[in-house]
Amino acid sequence: MIIAIANQKGGCAKTTTAINLSASLAALEKRTLLIDLDPQTHASQGLGINTEALQDTVYNILSERTDKKQFIENIIRPYSEHFDVAPGHVLLSTIEQEFTERDQAIGKLKSILEHMVFPYQYVVIDCPPSLGFLTFNALFAADVVIIPIELGSFALYGVAKLISMIELIRVKMRHAPKVMALPTMVDLRSRFAKEMLAHIQTSFKDSLFETVIHRNVVLRESQQVGLPAKVHKEKSRGAADHMALAQEIISKLEKEHISSSIDIPEAKTSSMVRDFWIAAPEAQNVHLVGDFNNWRIDEKSKLWDQGRGQWQKRLVLAPGRYRYKFVVDGKWIADPSNQLAEPNSYGGVDSVLEID
Repeated sequence: MIIAIANQKGGCAKTTTAINLSASLAALEKRTLLIDLDPQTHASQGLGINTEALQDTVYNILSERTDKKQFIENIIRPYSEHFDVAPGHVLLSTIEQEFTERDQAIGKLKSILEHMVFPYQYVVIDCPPSLGFLTFNALFAADVVIIPIELGSFALYGVAKLISMIELIRVKMRHAPKVMALPTMVDLRSRFAKEMLAHIQTSFKDSLFETVIHRNVVLRESQQVGLPAKVHKEKSRGAADHMALAQEIISKLEKEHISSSIDIPEAKTSSMVRDFWIAAPEAQNVHLVGDFNNWRIDEKSKLWDQGRGQWQKRLVLAPGRYRYKFVVDGKWIADPSNQLAEPNSYGGVDSVLEID
């Protein structure tokens, strides 16, 4: 299921929702990918990712420049168990200028997700606070659009334009994502907030989540320290609200059979996804090479630097038997965490991976 979090109005907790919904779905053992489609990269920063230091980001999967282009599998960074991130970049603000065929460009993200080989049950897209090219791409790719609405004076400002854009996609592109409103930053101690909530309930009726996200200082704190609220302070109200939202999505929307072409059954893919880790605190570059890539050392074979000396790489492999090694700053070494190894023709030892 692909979920776009969208609202052209800033300050409505859009990115906070994207981060904490993704983390909550992952905590419920739903394999989840968060895509940061906002050039401001707040979702990436809110998870402690410095996008300026990254060579490959979401920009590289959308870019038409052949010297910058990448596959989405090569830019995804594992964040925690069941939770991966496709980080954004400020260059996303220039991406529209690269496309000469605008009609084809509108479906770029949808096509990328349809052909992605990593299996996810949920893909959450944090959209920019605008109704431009990037948001249109996300809406066209989405099965569900969540509109976070802050209970302030201008709560519904711009929502009508967003709904109009979704209607345009339905008419012109023959694609109709389900639209759901989510009250955020809720503090019902004031009469005004209660009146605004009642107004939103009247406007959206059945397209409104029962869950509301209460105003909670932990949600602001967690983004500053680069952690989801569930990790920062698990028992906080902010963490509990987003867990309730994730549970409501699973119980209601999954029952409605809202799903996308990227939702690959786990039974078909669990044997194919493999994570490789190695501790190399002093390393500048680490590569993973083997039978699966003809032992080539290149950009695609690089591991991600996960910090604290830990390097990681994820591959999707068909059943079979693979010999492989790590290359740490030019030095070839066997996998220290894998006891299965055998001699090679060069007098050394290769690690061996067998997938049934």
